[in-house]
Amino acid sequence: MAFIRFQKVKSDSSGKILSGSASIIDVQYVPGKKHHSKQVVREKLGKVIEIYSKKRGLFESPTRGLVTYDAEKDQFSPSLTRQEVQASAAIHEIADDLFPETDIHTVFGDVYLLIEVLKKSNFINILSSTFKEKVFYERLLCHILYGILRDGSRIACDDFIAKSFLSYCVEDIRIQSLKSDTAFFTKMGEDNIKVEFFRNYINFMRSKVPSFGRACFVDSTPLPNNIGSPFNALCSHGVSATSVQMRLVLVLDELTCLPIWYEIIPGNVLDINTLKTVTKDVEVTLDIALNGFILDAGYISKELIQNFEFQEKYEQIPEKRYLGRMPAKKGFPHRSLYTKTRIYFGKSKYDFIRKNHTYFGKVVKERVFETDVYCYVYIDYNNALNGYTQYIKNNYEDFIKMKDKEKDWYKVKFGFFVLISNYFKTPQEILDDYFTRTNIETVFKTDKEYLKLLPLCKWSDSTVRGKIFTDIINSIIRQKVYEYIKGTFWSISSIIGKCQSLMCFKDRKTDTVYVETPRKQVKDCYRDFEIKIPSQISISAYLQQLYPQNADSV
Repeated sequence: MAFIRFQKVKSDSSGKILSGSASIIDVQYVPGKKHHSKQVVREKLGKVIEIYSKKRGLFESPTRGLVTYDAEKDQFSPSLTRQEVQASAAIHEIADDLFPETDIHTVFGDVYLLIEVLKKSNFINILSSTFKEKVFYERLLCHILYGILRDGSRIACDDFIAKSFLSYCVEDIRIQSLKSDTAFFTKMGEDNIKVEFFRNYINFMRSKVPSFGRACFVDSTPLPNNIGSPFNALCSHGVSATSVQMRLVLVLDELTCLPIWYEIIPGNVLDINTLKTVTKDVEVTLDIALNGFILDAGYISKELIQNFEFQEKYEQIPEKRYLGRMPAKKGFPHRSLYTKTRIYFGKSKYDFIRKNHTYFGKVVKERVFETDVYCYVYIDYNNALNGYTQYIKNNYEDFIKMKDKEKDWYKVKFGFFVLISNYFKTPQEILDDYFTRTNIETVFKTDKEYLKLLPLCKWSDSTVRGKIFTDIINSIIRQKVYEYIKGTFWSISSIIGKCQSLMCFKDRKTDTVYVETPRKQVKDCYRDFEIKIPSQISISAYLQQLYPQNADSV
């Protein structure tokens, strides 16, 4: 049986609670103990706001937000809005204390621009049709705008929103509760929400691009962590040392490189079964057939090679195709391909330029694991020369002892790599195909500084899933922003930096926001997005645009 333990509760003469905390205590039976029981803290309720009885009160929970808890029913309420607090609180001023007025002067330019991009691209309708609950949708917008516009800074979500124009548009949540939003990320981690979002998103994209969804399985990214995830495993693939990790697998559309699905898999699983599982999952869940797989070396194995049909030169490309980097390990002709093709090195016939790097490239048909494959042999001359120079500088004594044949290998070693595939193209075309996997860095940055995902140690398995899902949505929106600035000199960081200089202030009597005069660079930025800068905004009218109601379809 549970009860509430109140600690150091102080109140004024009117009965308003000034300080104090509370916890839920479980009484457990312990045989042999003096009183045959012991008391254990099940959950901290946080700050006490109001006490209705010894078994019921209003609390500011560090994980659940502003909630009531009833010990008799052992039940929490959902996170309360301002109106619900006003209706239930004995002292009405409590609502004003819990939901204080935001600052008069706030940052306008960056938040307003991103919201208008969401509206202009109709992406806001995808969000509102998926996340129909108003309070939850409001939290989602806060985390999306914060996740994109903080641009790698260390500012907390609640501080960021409190200083922005969005603080005027937040009606039903406490801005302070955004700092530790465990309940939000837990709900975002539910599979049904993920499925509904991607279905709505793909249907919307197909209304514009009918071929959207002929996708390629691009890559998997290691996520080292210390959480209790069932997908954790000891692995060294993709990191500098062995660590406990799980892996994030992304499925991207071939044409747009936008994410259409993702999975979290065990950290030590990189095989053909993973491809089959993800392929089937996408097919059943979203009615999408994957036709291409661009893989890193960890996935290339005997089983994978033998499971794909081979295309003879000039025949039709197989429906299922793969392209990956050949690992330099036993069973693969990595070094022997160097020996076989070195007579062609330096001949201009096999050279080409890609993004300021000069490459040697030649295709060779080989038999690997009793299966015909195409091996595309490359040397990145720029990387080879730099690596060769550094090696001689750092290892000169070892170098002069080498035989000439080994010196020749070190001359190309640092730029030498082999791609392996079941379909035929020119070496330049195949390299272009392969480098589409590097778009993963643009689509979804999993580095420590940008998304703050690593190391994962303060999260639970469910909240990690919710955090990753939120970041996937952010990555799609960032791609929408890229579409507007493609071909210009703008970067997202420069846009955010310039537009944050545009401020606004609110007239609390008329509920109108007045926008200050923008600088020339801010005007130029908005002009490139074809978005007008308003001189004033009615908050009540703007909320109807920001929170579309009854959005049954996209």
